Amino acid sequence: MTEQTLKVTRPRRVAFPWLSGLAGVGLALYLLAAGDPALLKELGLIPAGYQMHPWLQTQETKVAALLLYCLIILWEVFRHSRRLRAFDRDIERLRTEVNQVWQSKKQLQLKAHTFAGHADKLKLFISEKLLEYIEYDEKFLHFKSIAAEVRHNGVICFDKVQTALEAHLEQGGDEDTRARDQDAYTAMRYLWDLLDLSTTDNIALHIGNHLCECEEHYYQQLLSEEASEAVPHRPDYPPRRATLRALAPLLQDSPTRLETLDSSNDGAVILDEDPQFRAHLNPTDTLLGNENHFVLLLENLLKNAQFFARKKAKSRYNRVALTLGQQRGRVEMTVYNRGPHIEPEAMEQIFQLGYSTRRAKEHHGKGLGLFFVQEIVKGYEGRIWVENVENRAAYYSLRIALASGGLTTEVIEVMLDEQGHPYCRRADSEPGTSGEPSLEWDFDEPITRVELTPTASQNTLALEVDPKGEKETLLDPDHAAIPRWALKIQPRRKGGKLIFTPLDVAGVCFHVQLPTAASRLDGEEEDLDALAPREEELNRPFEGLEDYRGS
Repeated sequence: MTEQTLKVTRPRRVAFPWLSGLAGVGLALYLLAAGDPALLKELGLIPAGYQMHPWLQTQETKVAALLLYCLIILWEVFRHSRRLRAFDRDIERLRTEVNQVWQSKKQLQLKAHTFAGHADKLKLFISEKLLEYIEYDEKFLHFKSIAAEVRHNGVICFDKVQTALEAHLEQGGDEDTRARDQDAYTAMRYLWDLLDLSTTDNIALHIGNHLCECEEHYYQQLLSEEASEAVPHRPDYPPRRATLRALAPLLQDSPTRLETLDSSNDGAVILDEDPQFRAHLNPTDTLLGNENHFVLLLENLLKNAQFFARKKAKSRYNRVALTLGQQRGRVEMTVYNRGPHIEPEAMEQIFQLGYSTRRAKEHHGKGLGLFFVQEIVKGYEGRIWVENVENRAAYYSLRIALASGGLTTEVIEVMLDEQGHPYCRRADSEPGTSGEPSLEWDFDEPITRVELTPTASQNTLALEVDPKGEKETLLDPDHAAIPRWALKIQPRRKGGKLIFTPLDVAGVCFHVQLPTAASRLDGEEEDLDALAPREEELNRPFEGLEDYRGS
């Protein structure tokens, strides 16, 4: 409310009728002088030898004087009434101004009470926050003291257990015993690395320092084979092996089979039979550092994706998708899950310590997993970001060849409802026709060939169909990790059936980029394309030097 300046107007005064009073006195003296001049002479009001003009003593003059006095009285009455009306207006204006003053005073009092209440609430809020911060600082100091003790005692205990496991491994034994001992040794190493990260003061700095040490050993290996033999441990590791280690406890496949896939397959490793996960892992260059740090990073992303994927209705296509590849000098990894989208304001907070999007009573998050992920990525000098995956409308051309030589062509339109869920219909349907979750085609003769072409990409998927074959399901090849449609083919000797289903892919996808060991050696880990838009900004401080050199 803006402040108002109230101007109090002083009311007009009611003037005394001086003119009519003086005129009355003059009229009385005139009439007295005209009627009895001797009395005025005795009183000394007129000189003794004064003689009035005869005209002034006439009756007409006296009536004219009386009429003049009446006119003066009427004029005074009119003037007085006009002043009274002006006075009443001034009084009313004064009352209005006084009321405004009172209203302004009441508003100021109300505002003062409101601000006083806000001030009290603010004081209470600040005092509560100060108490929380004080308590947090006390807990943090207490945690640091406990962490230091845990690290000290953990080193001693870990050395004892590691020495015992190494001695037991050297003793030999059958293959199963050695495998169990090796698994126990690997699990112990992972436990120690996890404890080491959890109790360090700065996770990113700790990993960065470790990478510097590994980088030095990596250079020694490349420079000399003799120096590489003296290195106590391998400074780099293949990310695909670490990925399979993180996936092993979550998949139905045995760890032995996963290790066989990693060691025997030089191409892509595709895991598409698990009901919860889908993985497409390409071979990449090695990464520097500790393999367990990468395993911890991926485990947190996978468990987070698994939790939110379960909140959607179960479906054979509702799986967590993991991809691994390489672009230039960076290893790229994505983890996708169907589930609720992340609000834009929450995308900047999900990596903060203590912030969690899990609000279920039985699964309330602690806000540690994604914080660990970001700190590990920072230590690797990589990048991590998250995006919401949306459903999209599209058109598809479906060509079906039959055994008799007939050819059927259908155009499928995929649309979105009010909630953003996909549904489909034939493009030649009449306007206003409601869509369906899927479209079916049933033929009385065998199907020999099926072609499906998205109109956006023009990448045709062609499949020869054996009438004696079994049922088969084709998924979107343009989006192998996140397929947007499924095509079921059910061949029969005397016919065939096709079912096209648009898939609901609304969810969340995390992207991670980490520089490879070779890119660190060659100095190519910096993304030059990302620096190109900033070239002018980076060169601005040196414009003066160019001018100076030209002069």
